[in-house]
Parts: sequence; structure tokens; C-alpha cells
Amino acid sequence: MLELVLSYIWVWHKRFPGDDLVVTFLYFALCYGSHLRRHESARSLGLRLDNWRPAARQACLPVAVGAAVPLAIGAALGTWHFGPAGSLLSLPWHVAWGTAQQYGLLCLLYRRSVDTLGSARGAALAAAGAFALFHLPNPLLVTVTFLGGLVCCTLYRRVPNVLVLGIAHAMISTVVFSALPISITHHMRVGPGYFTVATGLAHAS
Repeated sequence: MLELVLSYIWVWHKRFPGDDLVVTFLYFALCYGSHLRRHESARSLGLRLDNWRPAARQACLPVAVGAAVPLAIGAALGTWHFGPAGSLLSLPWHVAWGTAQQYGLLCLLYRRSVDTLGSARGAALAAAGAFALFHLPNPLLVTVTFLGGLVCCTLYRRVPNVLVLGIAHAMISTVVFSALPISITHHMRVGPGYFTVATGLAHAS
């Protein structure tokens, strides 16, 4: 998974038509193959809805803190740039994208790290570290994803629910993007796109 995602970000992103479909297929195929090998069910993975209430309750405080910090910084800098109400139409996409990232972080990186290291704390550090690597060289995102990854692994261990954590991911990333200045977020770009935005030539990632 590390080789797949890092090579896509740094080497073959936009190198041929349909590259996004190829990486998406390989991403989920790797995860699915891992689940089959370990005989993991959707329920054990946290792909479930029956425990959403306790999962949401325990996520409230981390989400509140994760949103409050960039909101306060953005307010102090005067850089809030939240979109119009119509931008809510993009919310389902943000939730889907956040859930897909949490799925890879928790259901593959974290669970396989637990198997390998035999320690929940060590596995959380390993998974969060790998997750942060995907966001190089953006210093803000590397920091946020490492800390957020640690929190998400801890919450997942207590109450496994990937969808709730995907929604939390979407909420915090939206606030970070909309509250902080572009000079800090670099339009949330990673890989070579980070340097393109830094020179003022923003492009779609």
C-alpha cells in the first residue's frame, strides 16, 4: 500500500488516462485481499452502523478540538473563506473521500500493524506515520494527519466504526481548508502539486 500510494502521488499521477481508476481499484483490491487472508468480516472491520451512536459520542471531543483550533487561528488571521451554502452539495464527496482514507488507515495500515507489532500503541504510531507520509511535503497536512491518525486509531480500537470517523475526517479537513490561509494549506495539495500551488499556479489534484 505504501508503494502504491506514494508512487501514484510522486510518479504516475496524471501520466495516462484513467490513472485515478487504476489506483482506486488497486487500493481497494489490496485491502480486500488482506481482509480475505485474515478472514475479517465487515462487522469486525467497523463497516457497520449498529454502533454509530457510541462511535459518534466518543468522536465529539476530538472533532470539536480539531475544528476549534483552525477556526481560532483563522479568525485571528482574518482568513476564513467558507464557501456559499451551495457548496454543501459537495459534502457527500468529502465524506466519501474521508471514509476511503480512514478505511485504508484503519482497516489495513492499523490492523496489519497490530498483527505485526502486537501492540496497539505501536500500531497506532506506525499507521499514523505511514498515513502522514502520504501527505508529504505539506508540513501542515503531515502534522495534522499524524496527530489525527493517532486519535482515529485510538477511537477505532475502542469503537470500530469507519463511517463515523470518515465523517469526522471530512468535517475537520473542510474546516482546515476553509479557515486557514492558502499560504499555510497550499490548497491541501501533496506531492509535486504542493510546489505548483506554492508558486501560485494552482491546479486540481
